[in-house]
Order: sequence, then C-alpha cells, then structure tokens
Amino acid sequence: MNRNPLRNIVTAKEQTALLYLSFILLLGLGLQLFAWTPSIRDNDLAMADSLRAATESDLQIKIDIRTAPKAELILLPGIGETRADAIIAHRTAHPFSSVNQIMDVKGIGLKTYQNMLSMLVLFGDSTPPPEASPGSRSARRTVERPAAFTGIVNINTASLEMLCSLDGIGEVKARAIIDYRSENGPFATVDEITNVRGIGARTLEKNRARLTVE
Repeated sequence: MNRNPLRNIVTAKEQTALLYLSFILLLGLGLQLFAWTPSIRDNDLAMADSLRAATESDLQIKIDIRTAPKAELILLPGIGETRADAIIAHRTAHPFSSVNQIMDVKGIGLKTYQNMLSMLVLFGDSTPPPEASPGSRSARRTVERPAAFTGIVNINTASLEMLCSLDGIGEVKARAIIDYRSENGPFATVDEITNVRGIGARTLEKNRARLTVE
C-alpha cells in the first residue's frame, strides 16, 4: 500500500520544502495570534490607568492664590482672565495672609469665594467674616451712612450737604441755590427760592415746612 500519495507528485526534496514552509507559516500565525491579543489588553489597561489618574487629579486639584499663575487661577469657578489678572495685581500690591482675603479683589464676592473654596489651598483664616479686612469692599459695605439731615434749613447759610437733604434737591440744584444767593444777595423770603433755575413751586411746597431765611 502507498502510504504517501505525494510521492507520485513531488519529489522527496520538494516534500521537505513544503513541510518547512508549512512549519514557518504555522509558527508565524501562532506568534501573530499570541503577540497581538496581549498588546490590545495592555493598551486598554494603560488607557484605563491614565483616565483614572486624570480623574483623581481633577478631584484633588488645589490652587494656592499666593503663587498660582494665571493659567491656574482661571480654573477657579467664576474666575476668568480679567479676574485672574486682578488677583495677580492685588497680591503683588497686597500679599495674601489669609485665603479669605481673595474677596478683597474687585469682582470677587462671598458667593464666588464659597464656590471656589474647595479648590483653594487654605492658609490663614478661611472663614468669610462680615468684614473681610480693613478698607476692603466687604468692610465698606457694612459701614452705615450717617442719617440724613432732617432739620430746618436756612437757605441763606445752608451748606451744600444740608441743601441736598431737601426733597427734590440734588447737588446741581443745591449749587444753583448757593450761586444765586452769592450773586443776588440773601433770600428775603423762602418763596424766592423759586427764582433759582430748576426749582419750581412744587419743590417749594414739598419743603416749605423745613425752610427759613432767618
């Protein structure tokens, strides 16, 4: 019985060459198969680690307003390029000793400060007080203005501020009253105030009870 049907078709040397080529082909396929699959898995794992690291970095980001460059400051909620520049300019002139002093910067109020607090490196006092610091905008907002003058106003001697306390009399009209009496002498009666340009009978009647020329 003929056990090798190829003997009648190819020679022994040709059979050896075919076997060698088959071996090389199978070896190449095997290497490709086993080398390619782990490569994909390694890339996936590396990408997952990178994303995880990036996510953790985002969650833990902390910005020190004493030294942070503009590129970092604009990452804070409510801080764009203009306010980032303002922070840098402010800290150059007035170095921060407490993190809450960022509210001294123009355009940054309590709400903005509270929104960014979790991203800030804390130092000094981080509690937002009623008065952020002496002379700050927050401090100025808490200062009460003196009560308006409500007494009798002598239109012949009253100062600009006293005249401005009258109903319907602003700084322009108050100056007009002072100019009128300087040019024409003292008012003889309170009714003569209507001789001042811009002051009519209605304004006179609203203020009559508070006016005097004595």
